[in-house]
Amino acid sequence: MAPSAPFFSRTFSFRSRSSPTPHFAWQRDYEAVSTTADTDTLFKLVEIAEASILTRRHALEGSSDHHSERQAIAEALANLQVVKREWLKFR
Repeated sequence: MAPSAPFFSRTFSFRSRSSPTPHFAWQRDYEAVSTTADTDTLFKLVEIAEASILTRRHALEGSSDHHSERQAIAEALANLQVVKREWLKFR
């Protein structure tokens, strides 16, 4: 069973230091991960967020701009790894 959503907020911030308000779909998908304690729902939200983030990261390839968004993407992917390892028990 996953911990309650407020536990996520205390463990790490789902808002990136680099991008405090969601401007892209990937950010909304990523922040949705913090809204559930249900393991099945959490698994699906992590899956959606990862796909959205990776799609955006791919779209940014070849561009020398978007440094703060690239940093926010790196932080988001690292945080999702924590969720997968600690709450979804991925190995």
